[in-house]
This record gives sequence, C-alpha cells and structure tokens, in this order.
Amino acid sequence: MANLVMTDGAVAGLLEPTSVELVAGEVVVAVGRPGHGNVALALALAGRLRLTGGTVALGEDPSPGALQAAVVLVDVPGVTEPDDSVPFRVVVAEELALAGRPAGLRAVSAWLREHRLATGPGLRTEDVPPADRIRSLTELGAARPDARFLVLVSPDRHGLHRRDWWPVARGAADRGLGVLVTVSEAVDLAGEVVRTATIGGAA
Repeated sequence: MANLVMTDGAVAGLLEPTSVELVAGEVVVAVGRPGHGNVALALALAGRLRLTGGTVALGEDPSPGALQAAVVLVDVPGVTEPDDSVPFRVVVAEELALAGRPAGLRAVSAWLREHRLATGPGLRTEDVPPADRIRSLTELGAARPDARFLVLVSPDRHGLHRRDWWPVARGAADRGLGVLVTVSEAVDLAGEVVRTATIGGAA
C-alpha cells in the first residue's frame, strides 16, 4: 500500500508548513496548538483543501480524488463532527450507509447493541459518553470499504485522556489503516511509543 505523505504542506492563514507520513498499520500523533491548524491539516490530507505551499500525495498520486477516496475524516469540527442535537442512531445509520452496510432500523439497533450503546431513539449525540462517541465514529469510519487512512481530530477537546483515544487509534491501525490523531500540546504522550509530528513543523 502506498504511503500518504505531506511535505511542508501549508495553507495560507490556516496551516504553517507541516510534514507528516502515514503508513498502513501505524499511528502518528500530530501535536499543535488548538485551533484551525488541526482542521486544515485533516482537510488537506483528505484532498478537501488546496495547499498554497508544499505537497501531499498518496504514493505518486497527488490528485484530490485519490486522497478523498482513501482518507476518512473522523469527528472533524465543522466538517464531519456530528451535530450534538441529532439522535445518535441517525449518525450511526448514515455511517453504516457510507460503509455500504445495511442501515435500517434493525441494523442500527443491532450495531448499537453490539457496541454496548443505548438503542433508544431519543439518545442524542451530545448524550453519548465522549469515549463511546470516539470509539463508535472511528470504528464506523474504518469500516468504509475504500478506507486506507483515518484522521481523528482533537479527541482531547472532549476531555478525553490518552488512555481513552489511543486504544481506539491503535485498533484502527491493527486493521491495516494508517492513522493520524491530532492533539494539543498539553496532551501527555509519556508512556506510549508513538510516532509524532508537529503541526507547523518538520515531521
């Protein structure tokens, strides 16, 4: 599988030059200040935001179409982040449909039960515990048939500790995906052997 590589990628006013390489089966943690840089990095890696400097490519292919097909964005603020007021089963149904799986009432209820989540129609996204939310959205994103890379943006903004999101990211990598997690500089990464990159700095 080709690697996803950004070299000195920059977006004027949004992302300072950043270099990162994602490899199948590995997790990279990109560290930076909270804010738009995390979102811009995710969008650029997924071919949804044009760089004003540097390059991003899937192997030798820099086309936005190739990036969009291969990169799944998880819980990106203002982009793929679910609306807090939407029933969570609606979010699950949409994600199951994107994965090409049955997405009717029975299928959604079965998925929620399998993942030990409440099945009631009144459960809103904001009522789902943050750790369950991240775990669910990541597993659903990883289930998409064309997914090769997964970008999870700022799980720490939900108040999650490394012990909450790291096993989720590692689990997706164990399924063969290349995974990037963006976090703020305040997150303590001690105790984990991780590849890191700096948002706005060299890999």
